[in-house]
Amino acid sequence: MNRREFLQASVLSVAAAAASENEILGSTSTSTPAEHARHNEEVNFGYAFAPPHRMTVARPEASEKTLLDLEPGVLTISWSYDDLRNTPLAIFKTPLTGWHIKIHPLLDGKPFLHNTWNRGEEFLPILNSKYSDPAGSVQLEVIGGVTAALIRVNTKNSDSVAHRFSVACEAIDRWVMHNPAWIDSSKDSDALVAGQGDRPDRVLLLGIGATKFPIDRTTMTLEWALQPGEMRNGWIVRPYVAYEQDLEQLRARDWTEEFESSKKEWQLLLGKAIAIQIPDSAVRNAFYACLGDLFIMREPLASGYMGTLCGTEGYRSTNPFEPCLAAIALDQTGFHSEAANGLRVHLDMQETDGEWADPKGWAHHMWGSSGMKAWASTEHFKLTGDRSYLESAFPRLAASSRWQELQRQKTRAPGGESTPATYGLMPRGMGDGGLMNGSDYFGVFYTHNVLAVFADQLSVQAAETLGQAGQLGELRGIHDSGLRDLRASLRKGAIHQDDFQWIPGSPANPTGSRWGDLYTLFPTGILEPGDPLVVGTLKKIEQSISPGGQPVHTGWMEDGAWVAITLDNVAEAHLALGNGDIAIAYLYSTLNHGTPLYTWCEERGQEPQTKKTSGDRQHLWTPLAVVRFLRDSMVMEQSDRLHLGLATARSWLHQGATVGVREAPTHFGNVSYKIQSDVDKGVIRAEITPPAREPSKEIVLHLRHPQYKKIRHVTVNGASHNFEPQNELVRLAPARETLNVEATY
Repeated sequence: MNRREFLQASVLSVAAAAASENEILGSTSTSTPAEHARHNEEVNFGYAFAPPHRMTVARPEASEKTLLDLEPGVLTISWSYDDLRNTPLAIFKTPLTGWHIKIHPLLDGKPFLHNTWNRGEEFLPILNSKYSDPAGSVQLEVIGGVTAALIRVNTKNSDSVAHRFSVACEAIDRWVMHNPAWIDSSKDSDALVAGQGDRPDRVLLLGIGATKFPIDRTTMTLEWALQPGEMRNGWIVRPYVAYEQDLEQLRARDWTEEFESSKKEWQLLLGKAIAIQIPDSAVRNAFYACLGDLFIMREPLASGYMGTLCGTEGYRSTNPFEPCLAAIALDQTGFHSEAANGLRVHLDMQETDGEWADPKGWAHHMWGSSGMKAWASTEHFKLTGDRSYLESAFPRLAASSRWQELQRQKTRAPGGESTPATYGLMPRGMGDGGLMNGSDYFGVFYTHNVLAVFADQLSVQAAETLGQAGQLGELRGIHDSGLRDLRASLRKGAIHQDDFQWIPGSPANPTGSRWGDLYTLFPTGILEPGDPLVVGTLKKIEQSISPGGQPVHTGWMEDGAWVAITLDNVAEAHLALGNGDIAIAYLYSTLNHGTPLYTWCEERGQEPQTKKTSGDRQHLWTPLAVVRFLRDSMVMEQSDRLHLGLATARSWLHQGATVGVREAPTHFGNVSYKIQSDVDKGVIRAEITPPAREPSKEIVLHLRHPQYKKIRHVTVNGASHNFEPQNELVRLAPARETLNVEATY
């Protein structure tokens, strides 16, 4: 069975899981070794798209961002002097990237033979780009500092003869950007200034530490003549605000101190996150790299708000979709105050009539906005236990539900139940995400209706939690009628294909992408696991799998992949169904479709090194999906149960390995656990510190043997305990004390 056949057949295990229990998220299922094609659990970036590969450097949550685009032999740095502090809130208007400089490291005037790039310390938002040749090397380390973007230049002569090492920084796109010494020979040749497009004396770039700065019109070049074995270093500085009058002060500044303090800032920030223990260092680095980029993609907005950006250039603005999911990821990883601060703008962008779909913002007419906002805000309450936060959010939830009910009344024409599939749905709106109504961007779209009904569901839950008896009946009625009409529409509007049926983007219309169809299962629970529409929709999505293991047409590109949605929709659905092996295979596929910098463009073609890309070259949705998926694979709430190790890769439990988390927030409080493998002796052990805030119905511990072996015996704190060998799990009653589990095979 090949990879494509394996994923197409996965729907059989979905149906098997659903048959055992109707309650969503209440049971798990694991397919047998015979049903599995062993996927390669290795991160090798084998399906990276073609260069340039982008990475952005900045301080956490800073307006001053520097875009880095890498291709063999060349680093292009780009930036804008504009930011979002003077832009109306959450509109789709992005700062113009108006400044570009190409940096060429050279050996005796020629490009180096080899070029590699990765992150500093493998996961920090620092670029490490090395240019090498048998004769020597140039290394560029790039970080966003407090006052400037800094490039530390390290040169080394590895040869037995002397060589000339240089780094040429060439201004492009603006015809009068220049080296001041080209015009005035009395000036030093170590800088580039704007000329036009800003104050003409604005310093764009400054070089420090070279033995020579050759003069050219639009180039600032650092140059060293190195003897055999000699090493020298210098700096390329992009000041955020500086002019020619500041050059002497800039030349004297201790840039090493600023570089190291900026690196320390990132180390301390990411050190506050939950600690995850994964034997695969590339996957662990992906988690922290993606978490760091959630802070790269934040910056101050107008009126004192903090915004989460959907991308670092073309989508350098905020809407409620990716940023709300990013807030959930931050809450899940322990950054509660940062999550709440990033959500404020989205919660506050509500009209007095209750409309929460940003009529004055980017997401206007995207009715699913209310679901994203409701999900993120109620998830913040569940993960922190902060009742006062829920109390402050509840009026917005309730007002949104009432407004949505008024909109649905517009489509509830008398007698409409028996005819159109749009009866009782939200009216015509904007699809986005590749959803189409024929050739129209506007229509009645299921994804947005699913999320709108989810918002009503969460309003009911909040009313129940807060004891809002006076409003509970009304809100429950709104939700129940919206849910009933949506479910009826899904049946009427489904596409029947061969022996199955699937959910389209809009009722009875097969055009457009599959984005968001599986939200019907998770997180909303609008359809149950065994529902034919869930089974059929997964089958439809997994009928078209790229050679690299990605579902095709999950976004705008009909022949391409939106790899973020592979995790956010498809893999999360498999987690909800207990299909851990399928889910983790999608993680490895997604990582291998990124760059060695752990960055992803929005959408892309299927083949390795594809030049077909769309959207930002560094887009938010994939890193947030990686963080959320990895957290959920290790710690996931399913209704009133807490699952541990639901989709850890089997290779992570090789002999002597340990998998675990420390102080991971959950709906029940923080949990810590570690699973230790001694499989050579037929044993896997686990130690669990249960959540203390409130008990879950049960803790479900998944022990995924690397060779698929079945459990033969289990003890918990020394006493024999029941287990489910077919599902590779142990169900544990709520406890306050540490649980020590030993499984023998």
